This record gives sequence, C-alpha cells and structure tokens, in this order.
Amino acid sequence: MNPHWNVETITRISSAVIASAATPALVGFASVRWIKGIRQELPPWRNGMGLVSIVIISAFWLLQMTRWLLLSMNRELTAPYEDLREFELFLPAFFVYPALLLACALKGSPRLMMIAAWVAVLFSAPFAYT
Repeated sequence: MNPHWNVETITRISSAVIASAATPALVGFASVRWIKGIRQELPPWRNGMGLVSIVIISAFWLLQMTRWLLLSMNRELTAPYEDLREFELFLPAFFVYPALLLACALKGSPRLMMIAAWVAVLFSAPFAYT
C-alpha cells in the first residue's frame, strides 16, 4: 500500500472497486430476471427501452474498465487522438443519464437492479479519479 494514501483515498478507491464489481453482477441478475420473468408481460416498447438501458449501462461499465486498465499502464484511452479527449470525458454523460429513465421502463426487481447498477456505475468513476 502507498504510504502517502490517507483515509479518504483508501475509501474512494475501495468504493470504486466495490461499485465496479457490483455493476456487472446487478446487470446480469436483472437481465436474467427480465428474460425469464417479465419479458412476456411487457409491451414491446417497454422491452426495448429496458434492453437499451441494459446495453448502455454495460457499455459504460466496459468503457470505465478499459479506461482504468489503460490508466494503470500509464496510457490514456484517446492518447493518439488528442482531439477525441471530449469523447472520453463528455460523451458518457449524454447516454448514461438517459439510462436511468430507460431502466424505469422495466418492472419489478429488474427495475430496482438496473437502477442500483446505474448508481454503482456512477460511483465507480468519480470516486476513483478525483
């Protein structure tokens, strides 16, 4: 452990790691419950919105994990393309926030799990980088 880390840094890194591990578990459980339970009950437009929410949250989690991996190797996601720095920083804001509204189209426990996964994916990013 780094001797210069204080309690705040350890808390931030720990919460980011826990949230990053919880996100795929919550998305996976929500997907299974949605497919086996309520998919037949919902109209097609609600199924589509729920599926888009699952895909967006999964994609953002994958983007964050790729970013962490590259940062741990002292690289950046957009290093060869400096003009694409906005992609790495601002594009997630355009599709992660609507994922919460799309997750509300689900019903029952998949809705709660996707909302929890949305919160976890948001907690995994800022606590690790600030």
